[in-house]
Amino acid sequence: MKNSVLNKFCEFEKKGGVFPLLPTSFKWIGVGISISAIIGMLIVYYQGDELRLFYKDLCMHLVLIGLFILALSRDKHEDERTNQLRYRAFAFAFVLGTGMLLILPFINIILNSFYKDILEWEYQSFFFIMSSYLFYYLMYFNIFKKQL
Repeated sequence: MKNSVLNKFCEFEKKGGVFPLLPTSFKWIGVGISISAIIGMLIVYYQGDELRLFYKDLCMHLVLIGLFILALSRDKHEDERTNQLRYRAFAFAFVLGTGMLLILPFINIILNSFYKDILEWEYQSFFFIMSSYLFYYLMYFNIFKKQL
């Protein structure tokens, strides 16, 4: 157990290493994957195919992959301050996303008492949870960078 990957990563962090990020050019790759997947979802929505659900799920996962690549790619001018902002944005995204997921069922109950099926439980799917965390992270990271 001494040679486990987790132990090696913890030792790397103790020595002052930072989380390995993707090169800057991967930002454009992530944006391209996300935008093309969103366009693909719009095309699938307007076509009545029998594989519509499969293509919808595929496009949603491609959006998540693109956002994840975007979140893990480094900036042009990466330094210790941007690493601190990155960790701070991850913390804010986690707190906001978790709070939203805890409050969403109560909002659903209140709105369903007035309107029938206004919010479906599909919104608590894997895609909704992951995309909200990634969007919150990207939003807070850009806000924190502009405050510098």
